[in-house]
Amino acid sequence: MMTTWEAIFPTPVLRSNIGREFTEKELAFFRQAQDSTYPNLENKRSANTQVLDAPELRPLRSIIDEHVQQFARKVVTTNAKLKFYVTQSWINYTQPGQSHHKHFHTNSLISGVLYVNALKEMDKLYFYRTPPAGISVGNKEQNWYTSDSWFFAVGTGDLILFPSSITHGVEQVTGNYVRVSLSFNTFVAGEIGDKESLNSLKLGS
Repeated sequence: MMTTWEAIFPTPVLRSNIGREFTEKELAFFRQAQDSTYPNLENKRSANTQVLDAPELRPLRSIIDEHVQQFARKVVTTNAKLKFYVTQSWINYTQPGQSHHKHFHTNSLISGVLYVNALKEMDKLYFYRTPPAGISVGNKEQNWYTSDSWFFAVGTGDLILFPSSITHGVEQVTGNYVRVSLSFNTFVAGEIGDKESLNSLKLGS
């Protein structure tokens, strides 16, 4: 008798890279934004929460928009009339010894992170699932079925998109460098649902 294992309703994560180095203009913007920050729980973020609207980051905005549309069409909906757009974007600065707490993003459909300064051999983006309620029997083997967390190694130029509802976070910076990442949220504009099902809703950007 043949036995097979299948995975249903998987959580999609898009992993990519911008395929080039950051320009001097872009790097200058990231450095300048560090002069005006707000404290996060364990690190700092830029006071500017619309950084992708800056002219200096227009090329990066185009790359991110392209990946948002790709994620939206393959994962969320095939309805080409719906427009997915970035709602907020900000820069995270994580100093040596600091980390980024576990969290998820509300009022957003797709979230993402672009790594401006990160070391692939040291930096990891962790995702966490909510363990099933009830009993915990413990697992000797960690795999996609048994693990309560999973990570991806990330380096400079890496771009990762994921559903905003999934909990994620990063561990402490253990090297002598500042981890810099650009995060963003998205939403959708257009008419969702349909009148016949009595669930039509018009959303504007």
